[in-house]
Amino acid sequence: MKNSMLVAIILVVVVVLAVGGFLILNNNGSQTNNIQTTNNTVTPTPVTTPNTTGTSAKVDVSIKNMSFPSSTTVNKGQTVVWTNNDSTVHTVTFDDGSANSGTIAVGGTFTHTFSTTGTFTYHCNFHSNMTGKIVVQ
Repeated sequence: MKNSMLVAIILVVVVVLAVGGFLILNNNGSQTNNIQTTNNTVTPTPVTTPNTTGTSAKVDVSIKNMSFPSSTTVNKGQTVVWTNNDSTVHTVTFDDGSANSGTIAVGGTFTHTFSTTGTFTYHCNFHSNMTGKIVVQ
């Protein structure tokens, strides 16, 4: 009786691990929202303006505290590097569909070079309250 109970427990653990692994692998890069969030209060991040004058310098944008900077201004031709400094995965998805990072792991980055002027709004597919914009001059 003890052996059959032990075998049943081991079988349940193996099945749970297999299903969990399948779900994780199957969701890699997916744009579906399978992450549950709570109604946390988000403090907006101040506007970020680069300290650069040339167009070749990169501009770093930090994703942290479940938020993007509300606005970042760059020059035409500059590259923006988003770094996920948060405790969960995020995306950088442009509202006009022109760019999409896919899932950015904790500590991961997404890079995009802006070749045209304008205002580019973006959001996180997993966390709808996370929005930001890039103003390209």
